[in-house]
Amino acid sequence: MKGVSHISLCMILSSIFPIALSSWLILEIITITPASALHAQSCKTTTGPHYSGTPIMGRPFGVQAKCSNAISHLTVVNEVNNTGCSTNCISATNSTVTIVYNSEKPIIAKGSATMTVTLGSGHYMVIPTRVSGFYEQIPSSNCSGIINSGETKKCIIINSYSNNIQTWVDRLNNVKIQFSYSPPYPFVGNVSQLSFQATNSSTNKPLQISHIHLALITNVTASFNNSRTFNNKNDFVTFDNLSSAHGIFSLKYQFLAEGTHQIILKINTVDNESLLASFDIPVLFPE
Repeated sequence: MKGVSHISLCMILSSIFPIALSSWLILEIITITPASALHAQSCKTTTGPHYSGTPIMGRPFGVQAKCSNAISHLTVVNEVNNTGCSTNCISATNSTVTIVYNSEKPIIAKGSATMTVTLGSGHYMVIPTRVSGFYEQIPSSNCSGIINSGETKKCIIINSYSNNIQTWVDRLNNVKIQFSYSPPYPFVGNVSQLSFQATNSSTNKPLQISHIHLALITNVTASFNNSRTFNNKNDFVTFDNLSSAHGIFSLKYQFLAEGTHQIILKINTVDNESLLASFDIPVLFPE
């Protein structure tokens, strides 16, 4: 091919590979076209292959349009209502939340009453960390759902102190066990949350619990009035699979009868101590 001019070479190639040469000319046009004319404002341009295949005559294939979705923002606001609380009251500035979205690695945000994180579009859920069994957590509707590209949402979590706390004190072992239920007025048929917290009454530090056994005696008043023994499965329910974190544990239960119910609680600590406590819970019949 020595001595062949560039024009002659092009004529030869055009007769043999007309389609390839046409593609080369098109690709030359793509290469010199300004990027601003090829891409919208929301796209980012980078050099790279625009089409699949091998570059002709060593020419680059032009610019690649790489569009990235706009970032979404989720603001999480922790509000605390400490009305009625005198000791061990929580603060919104020490809150921690876990945000799960699109099967990605969860985001853990902590240390502030208001936190803003960036997310991709898709499904998400905000899971607040429960720091006390005596605060009812009420998340707003925006604490879970779908967030679109470029959208901003606000999730508000209200932590309200419960004023119906019962306290059982074991002075011999310096143990304090507290009990609360939510909603404040449990009704037949509704699911109620029963919350417990066990601490050392001298140091106020949480107990290290190894096992929890709980017996719920249903409608104590009716059972004693009928002189029945508590060997019938309809008279009591037992729970043995409860777990504790920092002396806090809870369970959800649906009461099926009105009246005063009794909870008998047995706790085993990691120091092989056995502790007993008893609490009452009134259940109303909805009118």
